[in-house]
Parts: sequence; C-alpha cells; structure tokens
Amino acid sequence: MLCKNSWIDITWDGKPARTGKENLEVTINLRAKKLVDFDQACDQVAGEIYDRYKNLYLALSGGSDSEHVATCLARNKIPFTPLILDYVNVNGLDQKYEQWYALQWCKQHQIEPKIIELGDYKVSDNEKQVYTMIKPRIYRGSLTTGYLYKVLKDLGGHLITGAQLEYYPDHEQMNYLEPQVGNYNGFVLEESDLYIEALEQNQHPWAFYYWSPEIMAGFVHKWDCNMTMQQNKSAIYKTSPRPKFAYPSDLISSLQAKSRDALTKAKWGTRDCALMGSKEHLLSQLLE
Repeated sequence: MLCKNSWIDITWDGKPARTGKENLEVTINLRAKKLVDFDQACDQVAGEIYDRYKNLYLALSGGSDSEHVATCLARNKIPFTPLILDYVNVNGLDQKYEQWYALQWCKQHQIEPKIIELGDYKVSDNEKQVYTMIKPRIYRGSLTTGYLYKVLKDLGGHLITGAQLEYYPDHEQMNYLEPQVGNYNGFVLEESDLYIEALEQNQHPWAFYYWSPEIMAGFVHKWDCNMTMQQNKSAIYKTSPRPKFAYPSDLISSLQAKSRDALTKAKWGTRDCALMGSKEHLLSQLLE
C-alpha cells in the first residue's frame, strides 16, 4: 500500500486481492524510533503527502476522522478539495445530519467543497464490476469507495480519506463484530479501509492515519480504553462530539442486500477486520 517507506503492508492473507476466504492481514515492517506527539505527527504527514502529491481531494464525510484530516491540511496551508457525497435517493436522514458537519467545516474555513451525488450508481454495471473486483464483506463500503474511485478517475486527482483504527468492544456501534471476534479486546482495522487500494494499488495517499508508524503510534498512545470510541475521537481530534452515523438502511434494495449477505457468508472471508491487539501490544509493534 502507498505509505511512508513501505512501513506497513495490508493484504488479504498475504495476497494483493481477495479470491475467497482470505481476511485482512497487517504486517509492520518498520517501527518509529520514538513516540511523536500526535498533532506533530499529523502535521508531518500532511507535509509529506503534499510533497509527493498535488491535486488532492479529501473524502469529507462529516465524521470526526475526516474532519480532523481537513483541519490538518488547512492549518498547514495545503490546498485540497473536500468531496462530500450526497446519497440522494435514500429515505434515512442520517447522512443529511452527517453531511451538515462537513458543510459547516467548509463554511467556517471558507473552502469550497465539491458535492457529488451518488444517484443511480448503486444499480449500475460499474458498481457490480467494482463489487466483483473487491469481493467485500462490507459491501455498502465498497459501493461508496467504488463511486469515489470513479469520480477521482474523472477528476485526475489523488484521494485522501479519514480511514482510522477503531477499538472493540464499543457497544455504541460495534455489536455486529461479536459473532466474528467473540471476547476480543483491542484495536481493529476494518477491511473497508483497504477497498480503494484493492481497486488501484499504490496510486492514492488515501489513508492519512496509516501513512507512518509515528502517526499511528501517536493516536494509539492517546487512546483512553475507559472511554467510548466517539469520546476518544472527540478528545484526540479536538472535534465536537457527534454520533457515529451508519450507512442508510435503504442505500441498496433489500433484495440486493439479501443476495450479497448470502454471497458474503458463503464466499468472502470470515471477519470484517484485522485484529491489531491491545493498546500495549500495538504500541510495542509500532515503537522501537
């Protein structure tokens, strides 16, 4: 994957693409020489990405992760265009609420976003092709990633996302993992974070928070295991508290969801994430 000095490999059990029951596998090749303050590490990552890539686009969802990336880019005076996805033909209002945070950030920082409408992409041949390429367990995530990928191809730009580690258990939002990971306690890296890489390897500096061991270690060091995920992110990123919004339940039809659920259980992997271990274990892997 595209990162600093190839410090980390994220694969499907060692393969560049999933062919069947492979799960996400993370291999750490280089460690940070010392613990760097998280904010300092973020500024360093922002500069390093801009040194190598121009015409940057940030997938700005309205969540804390991507908002913080936007703030890092802005404070380092790095030009970029926020991409805000409008789901359009869905009945649920969650995405409208989440979009509000993204639009507010743009307004406050006087940065003009590009609003992109999902429209009928979810029933298009292109979406089906992307699905078969990724072979995802989190198929709603592959839908939005595939569309962003299509938009970036048309724009000729480079994509950054707020893909970030999460911590299990967090009963505000992660109950769905219990049948897969049981009584596991620790950080997880969701496979949907890798979908853009599955479509086009080493082309986008997509994972801002996975760019270097320093930024990942800085984030893990600040994590408070006694707080919920959203409480942690609000404290670490210095963003306003907000709920974790889910994909709209009607993003795809119930028939399509049913068929993909069945296909996922029969063919693609056995869990939705890579298990990164406890805070102490992960820090020991990230630091010399």
